[in-house]
Amino acid sequence: MGNIVPSSTPQILERTLDTVRLRANSNGECFGGEIMDALREAGVALRADRLEILLTRTVLVQTMESLGESYPAVVLQDYENRMPVSRALKYLSEAINWTRRLKQSDEAFRNNEDCAGALFGNTPVQG
Repeated sequence: MGNIVPSSTPQILERTLDTVRLRANSNGECFGGEIMDALREAGVALRADRLEILLTRTVLVQTMESLGESYPAVVLQDYENRMPVSRALKYLSEAINWTRRLKQSDEAFRNNEDCAGALFGNTPVQG
């Protein structure tokens, strides 16, 4: 995705998922705008700054787009058309999974880099 993903992103998305699940109406629907409201509230509750919340929104928008949503940014501003909460949860779950995979691959990369430096005598230069 090419963006810097804040470390608070998975927590913000998980809390958002819980909130959206609780706020669904009796028909199992929610407004797309409610997802964004929940995301903002989660970020504030976790004391994330505005940039972290915006970057988390970007992760969600890109995830929605990768799952076939044509206009994800518009969906997150929509308070007129309901969507199945299952679709909202699918978007949030996939964004959470993506951030977990990203974190694991970053950790593996760092571990590989550390091992390669130790094996080949490449120690960081201190200045």
